[in-house]
Amino acid sequence: MYAVQTLLSKIQASKSIDFGDLFNESLGVFKKVWVQGLLLQLFSILIMLPFIISLYLPYFTLALDGGLNQTLGSTQLSKALIEEYGASLIWIYLLMFIVSIVSSLLYLGFYRIVKEMDHGNSFVMSDFFYFFKSPVLGKAIVLLLAYTGIAILAALLCFFPLIYAMIPLMFMLPVFAYNSHLSTSEIIKVAFALGNKKWGITFLTLMLNMILFYVVSLVTCGLGALFISCFLYLPQYIIYKKVIGFDSQKSTTQSIDL
Repeated sequence: MYAVQTLLSKIQASKSIDFGDLFNESLGVFKKVWVQGLLLQLFSILIMLPFIISLYLPYFTLALDGGLNQTLGSTQLSKALIEEYGASLIWIYLLMFIVSIVSSLLYLGFYRIVKEMDHGNSFVMSDFFYFFKSPVLGKAIVLLLAYTGIAILAALLCFFPLIYAMIPLMFMLPVFAYNSHLSTSEIIKVAFALGNKKWGITFLTLMLNMILFYVVSLVTCGLGALFISCFLYLPQYIIYKKVIGFDSQKSTTQSIDL
């Protein structure tokens, strides 16, 4: 495990990354983990679907009643929604926030799986749930809360700070996934240092991959999104591997008895 100063030194001493190499290596890793990426999307859908239905069901119910009675405008619909479901909506939004944390924990496990499979190790299903364990669960939740707080603060300041901050924020998950021994503040510091150092190449890759994702989703009527969604997360892994890398010790996978 690297100390925080070692990580920061590696970031500062890193060389530029060629976009073509980054895309090709991301594609190579994608070929290894696309099945696991599909499983990740299915897990996320299964977890979030009941809460999405619960969230939007009041809107559909009141909108339908308004449409039938032709008495509810948009303003009246909002007021009726608050009067009818106000207390329930608070709980629904709270549950949605909890679900987003659970989903983020799955993505942390996916980054762990990517590393293991990229190094020639076999896939272990329980690695998806590695960060649900008590030793790292608390720190993961604190980090995700910090992630949310930074994103909200950047959004409140202005649109451009959010554009800047979203790149370092993208590195918080892989930095934590591979350095869970660090404190929350150290993880944020390393993520922002890496994001600042590789901001241009990361932003360009993100934009082009989003266009690719949109085109594939459009052509396949959304079905292809399930298969290629994980590709959006692989450039961060490749950049981390090229800039910081992993220690020389053989990677070991800790599994959880489910």
